[in-house]
Amino acid sequence: MDKHAASQPISLDQFKLGMRSLAGAVCVITSAHSGHRYGMTATAVCSATAEPPTVLICVNKSTATHGAIAKGGVFCVNALRAEDWDVSTLFSGAQTGEARFRSRDWTRLATGSPVLIDALVSFDCRVVKKMAHGTHSIFLGQVEQVLFGKKGRPLLYADGQYAKLAALSHGEPLPEGLDYWGI
Repeated sequence: MDKHAASQPISLDQFKLGMRSLAGAVCVITSAHSGHRYGMTATAVCSATAEPPTVLICVNKSTATHGAIAKGGVFCVNALRAEDWDVSTLFSGAQTGEARFRSRDWTRLATGSPVLIDALVSFDCRVVKKMAHGTHSIFLGQVEQVLFGKKGRPLLYADGQYAKLAALSHGEPLPEGLDYWGI
């Protein structure tokens, strides 16, 4: 028997602790339905295919944003810049409803989902597939339009805190004593 193999299923705490080791780009996922705007902060976002251009998002079924995406069939992934941690905080529960959208400028593209004008990049998507799994739904969205906002570095989230990307030269080791975490 492999000494590294688990003899029992992992606990929820073990899973969460392990996932904290994975850095993720911080995004605000938005949608619009029945004249209302919805949004939430997420890191469960990735490219799915380039042909056709498709992104994958995972959304908790208990959120209002999930309901809007499921009913309206559209969403936008707004990738935040390192200095936009305050927007992430707003959309992760510091504000609710329409109040979340008041601190920044928004527009709409092909699908009508809210698009953050000064995001690093925004992917405006139409849902092409939805899969339920546990507490979440996995949505595949075909990208209808892309808006490139302000240049900058992405906002990251790892080990329970915001982080920013540190540039490395080709193959050089990390310099000692530099603090890469925090804003």
